Amino acid sequence: MADQTASPRAETVVPADYGAEAFVESLIANGVEFMFINSGTDIFPIQEALAKFDAKGRTIPRAVLCPDEATAVAAAHGYFMVTRRPQVVLVHVDSGTMNMGGGLHNAQRGRAGMILCAGRAPMTFDGELEGTRNISIHWIQEQLDQAGAMRGFTKWDYELRRTENIQHVMQRAFQIAASEPPGPVYLTLPREILMESVGQTKVLPVQRHGPLSTPQADADDLAQAAEALANAENPLIVAGQSGRNPSSVAAMTRLAELTGARVASESNYVNFPTDHPLWASAGAAPHIADADVILAVDSDVPYIPAHGKPNPNATIIHIDIDPVKPTIPLWVFPVDQLMHADSAKAVPALADAVDDLLSDADRARIEERIETIKQHRETQIQQADDLAKQHGTQSVITPQWLSYCLGQAVDEDTVIVDESVTNSGHISNYVPRTKPGTYYKSGGSSLGWALGGAIGARFAQPDKTVVATVGDGAFIYGCPASSLWAADVHDAPFLTIIYNNQIHNAPKASLKGAYPDGYALSSGNLMGMELSPSVEFATLAESCRAYGEKVEDPAEVPAALERALEQVRNGRAAVLDVRIEKP
Repeated sequence: MADQTASPRAETVVPADYGAEAFVESLIANGVEFMFINSGTDIFPIQEALAKFDAKGRTIPRAVLCPDEATAVAAAHGYFMVTRRPQVVLVHVDSGTMNMGGGLHNAQRGRAGMILCAGRAPMTFDGELEGTRNISIHWIQEQLDQAGAMRGFTKWDYELRRTENIQHVMQRAFQIAASEPPGPVYLTLPREILMESVGQTKVLPVQRHGPLSTPQADADDLAQAAEALANAENPLIVAGQSGRNPSSVAAMTRLAELTGARVASESNYVNFPTDHPLWASAGAAPHIADADVILAVDSDVPYIPAHGKPNPNATIIHIDIDPVKPTIPLWVFPVDQLMHADSAKAVPALADAVDDLLSDADRARIEERIETIKQHRETQIQQADDLAKQHGTQSVITPQWLSYCLGQAVDEDTVIVDESVTNSGHISNYVPRTKPGTYYKSGGSSLGWALGGAIGARFAQPDKTVVATVGDGAFIYGCPASSLWAADVHDAPFLTIIYNNQIHNAPKASLKGAYPDGYALSSGNLMGMELSPSVEFATLAESCRAYGEKVEDPAEVPAALERALEQVRNGRAAVLDVRIEKP
């Protein structure tokens, strides 16, 4: 009879002195490469276990100290976007948990799988167990429901209660975090459990506790959608997060070319090559009203009704791994076909179905439409380039000129981590991204993601150049001292380009839309929006041992970009504080 303990499907028993070692064994079994840590007085048993395993020559997750929790969550997010493998974030009790807030929102909406772990105030106080309360803050740090604040943002939460089932709890955490749609899970770790003597622990076979397989769309639904697209006169594809699966980009390109459909991409990922003639824009608004067939793929907001609605006679098809958005309380969009499917499976199948339906006459008609769109697109590109070059001769740097210069400076393999907010459209227009995995946004709306996200992206692809594009507000939110310190100490250099317009422009744009002739704009009294005079961000960068440079002359932008990129290639983080015109 075969030795069952040798089977990769069997449980194994390994020695472990205390609960924290059992916890770390689960991380090792699941292939965790990074633990993004913000230390507290309650997680030291895990740090001791890591040190012990390292001393004994074990391969352990790399501990990355992040001085601010926002950096830790964003780094785990960035790493997951590139690799699709959940990593671990380890923070302090209630205060550390709350300080993850904005990053947690981004992880939820960006569908980033990660294991968020926090200590909790010790459960005992009279010396009953190892790990009992021994400093005064242990009383004031205990909340009625520490996980309660996280519950609306996570897929699952749990508190370790017994050492006997640590391995089961951890496998459950990894399984839920990685299953589509992925997302963060939250665990609280009492000190008494981490410090309890155990003698040994079980390691479960990871392959028997893995993420669920993803669904294919119903064959009849695909056939119906294919017929609508094949017969369409003005089809439109709206892509949201389909590019999370790199293979889907080629399939999406084939589908667009078969149907002659423009593709509007929200661009949390490279969903579609932005230099392709059929790439329309980052948003669907300019095209939504005229489309007769609309295919939305993995899109949380396919269009904004207040900005324009589909024609009432348009056929609307939506393919999504999360089709009814149960975590978005008010999500009401009319759809003729709403399919629950993995777009990496459904889009290729849909393209095959369309290909089978098209006659020679259909293909000729579609080629003619593509040629018309191509000519229009070429004109748009030329006009945009001419405008940017004209701006390059002016006395002030415009976002168009900065973005154009960036597009000229980087190659097709450079990874762009974008949080430039109101300037993201310029980056989409002037910095073509053709390869899957070379452009990322958080998927959420909480600023401060890009700096930590760039660290995670660099860890995931250490041979790639990573560029974070941010506004000055987003740079401040990104805890630059924490992020640049971590990039330096943990050898994860990246370039940050600050589109510094010295104002919170998104609130200004909202105010302008609602009150174009109001007191604030007419008087120039933009209360709570001005970021002037600006922080000297180049000096801040240098204090963190990064390269820093302030750029104010349009003629200096190309050379400054090259200097900064060279610093990053030589292993040093860099920050360009580019003072652009005020909107």
